[in-house]
Amino acid sequence: MKSIMETSLKRIVHLLLLAALSILTVNAKVISYPAPKGETLSSDYMVEVDGVSVPVYMAKTQHHDKKYSIAYFDFSGTVTVKIKSKLSLDHLNILPDKYAIHPSVNKDIATFHLNEPCDISFEPDGCNSPLILFCNELETDIPSKNDPNVIYFGPGEHNPENGLIRLGSNQTLYLAGGAVVNAGIEATGDNITICGRGILDGSDWEHNAGPTDYMINAKNCNNLVMRDIIIKGSYYWTIVPQNCDRVLIDRIRLAGSRVGNDDGVDPCNSSNVTIRNCFFRTDDDSVSPKGITRAGGERESKPVENIVVENCVFWVDFANVFRMATESSCPVFRNFTARNVDVIHFPDRDRVQIFWLHPTGEMPMENLCFENIRINGEIPYNLIKLTPALQLVGTRPIEKPTPNDIKVGPGRRGPGSCGYGEFVVVPSYGPYIHNVTFRNITTYGKESDRKAERGAVLIQGIDERYDVSGIIFDNVEYYGTRIDADSPNIQTGDFVKHVQYVK
Repeated sequence: MKSIMETSLKRIVHLLLLAALSILTVNAKVISYPAPKGETLSSDYMVEVDGVSVPVYMAKTQHHDKKYSIAYFDFSGTVTVKIKSKLSLDHLNILPDKYAIHPSVNKDIATFHLNEPCDISFEPDGCNSPLILFCNELETDIPSKNDPNVIYFGPGEHNPENGLIRLGSNQTLYLAGGAVVNAGIEATGDNITICGRGILDGSDWEHNAGPTDYMINAKNCNNLVMRDIIIKGSYYWTIVPQNCDRVLIDRIRLAGSRVGNDDGVDPCNSSNVTIRNCFFRTDDDSVSPKGITRAGGERESKPVENIVVENCVFWVDFANVFRMATESSCPVFRNFTARNVDVIHFPDRDRVQIFWLHPTGEMPMENLCFENIRINGEIPYNLIKLTPALQLVGTRPIEKPTPNDIKVGPGRRGPGSCGYGEFVVVPSYGPYIHNVTFRNITTYGKESDRKAERGAVLIQGIDERYDVSGIIFDNVEYYGTRIDADSPNIQTGDFVKHVQYVK
């Protein structure tokens, strides 16, 4: 009797599993977007999702073996991803670790399942020639190409005049899946949206020589929304809201690291900025809010305040992850939160940190929180630096270059370019850093044999008034060891007050 009951129960469970799988299969849907004709595609990978072929694009980096691949698709339900690689899969790793993707591998093909959108780095050989896979939910609310307020780029390659797209109030720029638009963007006004599944590509221009100062150069915007597009091959700072209020940067993917100074997002003198669900690969800093100073006008400029970074993945090849208030000044820098962030790669350099807070000039910095940050510890890294600086490194406007269509050689020259300006030193009384919390900062991956080389936490004020005060370390660890006041890597200088290590 017991055997019959067990057999019946197994059959029922089997039927239920089949029914569940059938439902998932019926509900699953995959959308792939053909690449434009003539686009150079990757020879390192072939990608299929539920049997649908997905184009794999080439991207360049200054680092490692100088190249990587990117691919994107939309889906719903549960899908099967198959990736064929010409690289050996014997040491395959898929990051970030939080997704716990452990594929089955059969010779040169890796297979795994996805049931929700995510962005992952598929790495047969570490940082050499990885595939970065951007996985989206199905697209909704597609703007109409017949709407007079919509600038619509359909599938295919596009080369706007002078490589420049200008946006004004109440306009929407839409890049359809399968579109590659070779351009930079200038936006000024209210209620501007940049969206779609396509690629904005800056690879035609050499370092600091683009058609506008930054890939997305937004000035004096209120209610600016950027979502879903891929930005590839930036030629300088990538997304730069200047004097903006109410900015949403949602599910933007940066395939950068082609040139130096390609910061991910630099909110300059801007407020109420949200950066979420993004994947950034950059050479330079991932997120670097600033107060841009021109001609000594920092006291009259707008503050940097109310910024949130959440649910993001960052890969930095040369610089820092969070660099706060470098080369800048403004009336105040306050209310910054970063949470639920994965750092999957970080450079093997002494002079960079995961978190570097260094206000200059007379900029007070206060009320910052970094929490639930997970760091891939493939190499030792420096963790935190809190160092206000007395002198302001500012900028002075330079003469606008004469526009032309030359795309090679250093220096901005495009029709939308005014230049960041030459650096100047402005004497000041000094800034301070108050009320900063670091909570649940952890390392994963194999513990490095060289961990003792780095791991520095440096805290240094300027004087009694311009100090560092109110700093909380709550479950902050370096390679599994929680830091405290007695940790060998803690360097506490003068004019540092009220530092708390929560056990």
